Amino acid sequence: ILTIHGSELLRFTRNPIEKWLFKKLLSRCSRIHVLSKFNERNLIGIFPSTKEVIRRIPGAPATGVNPQKQDPKNQNKSKTIQIICVGRIHPRKGQDQILFALSKLPEETQKKLHLRFVGPIKNPKYLSHIQNLSGEFSGKVTFDGDCTDEELALLYAKSDIFALTSLPKPKSVEGFGFVYLEASAYGLPIIANRTGGVEDAVLNKKTGLLSEPKDLENLTKNFHTLISDENYRKMLGQNGIKWASSHSWGNTARKLYSGI
Repeated sequence: ILTIHGSELLRFTRNPIEKWLFKKLLSRCSRIHVLSKFNERNLIGIFPSTKEVIRRIPGAPATGVNPQKQDPKNQNKSKTIQIICVGRIHPRKGQDQILFALSKLPEETQKKLHLRFVGPIKNPKYLSHIQNLSGEFSGKVTFDGDCTDEELALLYAKSDIFALTSLPKPKSVEGFGFVYLEASAYGLPIIANRTGGVEDAVLNKKTGLLSEPKDLENLTKNFHTLISDENYRKMLGQNGIKWASSHSWGNTARKLYSGI
């Protein structure tokens, strides 16, 4: 059994020798697990012979970040709207797109926002780029680094909106996006880009709002919609809780390993 997250299809098919070796590996599999329609479609497109052994089974929120453990007192009750972005600081995660879009909002709206970036620094040069952009944003920006599950759970509970605007890259793609389901489990409406397998994790206009990559006009519009409409945020968040609860690693395991 082999699980393919997404980026493997880009990395292992660029070189003819690697592609041949990858095909040999796939031919030995009795089952190939993919997390999204995007991965399934691309895999079949490159290697049609895999169609019969593919099992498309989505992932689930991280078990260590459990919203049931959080005290309602930890929720954000200030007038400031907190936007949380969880992901390693890397160009593929598109954190700069968030700042580009938010900086286009009216200045008075920006001043009501607190943007928190959570995740390990994988690209120091890109971090400097993000920090420079932060200086052009009138709201507050915090870099929280790599948090423990307990710290992350508290940040989710205190947030109002989740944003992660991943971008497609030549050697890397967002194959699914567990973190979107994780945020949905906390009732956070999602802002994301329509790339890779994100549409399998975020339901557009049901659990969040999707934009095309680098469509800053639409991204800014989506932010404005969620920032200005608390009731809409709550509706998407409640839908997200139900959506996230329909996913579990137990179900994933049963579907993947049944009949073995």
